[in-house]
Amino acid sequence: MKIYYLGPKGTFSYLASQKYVEQLKLQNIDFVPKANLYEVIKCASQDDDTIGLVPIENSIEGTINIVADSLAKQDVYAHGELLLDIDFALYGQSGSQIEDIKKVYSIAPAISQTSNYIMNHHFDYDYVDSTVKGFEMISKHVGAIAPVNSGEDYGFQQLDTHIQDFPHNATRFLIIKNHAQFDVNANTTMFLITPKFDKPGLLASILNTFALFNINLSWIESRPLKTKLGQYHFFVQAEAQLSNDIEKVITILNTLDFETKLIGAFRK
Repeated sequence: MKIYYLGPKGTFSYLASQKYVEQLKLQNIDFVPKANLYEVIKCASQDDDTIGLVPIENSIEGTINIVADSLAKQDVYAHGELLLDIDFALYGQSGSQIEDIKKVYSIAPAISQTSNYIMNHHFDYDYVDSTVKGFEMISKHVGAIAPVNSGEDYGFQQLDTHIQDFPHNATRFLIIKNHAQFDVNANTTMFLITPKFDKPGLLASILNTFALFNINLSWIESRPLKTKLGQYHFFVQAEAQLSNDIEKVITILNTLDFETKLIGAFRK
């Protein structure tokens, strides 16, 4: 089986894929790095014997929009989730000191999540496509911000660790596949809910319908429909099985002029 992830080796997506394999004790896995999240999702949607591992939400940055939008547009479905603690380090050349660094490189979320550290050290900064790509930019006065313990394999030295702005930083990853044959023991369901018409109280109608059956929502996110300014659809993750109550929720939402699509079901 193939696992597509945002590469190269050493990224948080790579670490998450390793954790996923260890937890499930999977064997004969072919890890396939891709250059961006769009490619991960596209490959997972086209390959039956594969999964994609993609970040959907960070405790600091919030929802990863490209992944949420792909769940709406691509033929992929969520079959699991995984939480990964996010711990950043500053890397430089061997023998360098923090005082030698004038500029750092990393991906945009990493720069954002270490912004206080960058500002306090008066670093300039710029962006690359992945945290590991930042290692290619390292020189005498240039460092990279990347996952803790990811740079040693590339020959670079940790100059400082635990540099994220908030200590309780975690990212939630989704396990995506190209089919909707879900685990019969799933206790978490994920929906894309799209209003047919724009009218007052759309979000309240959704929330009230789930509340009517005492179903807790662990994630709700609105994203633009990309058709007209001010029109949205909603991603909803419910702590509920694929049961009669969920079927009743869908029926009621359809009656209230919503289109409701099941885009994920898994056991937490």
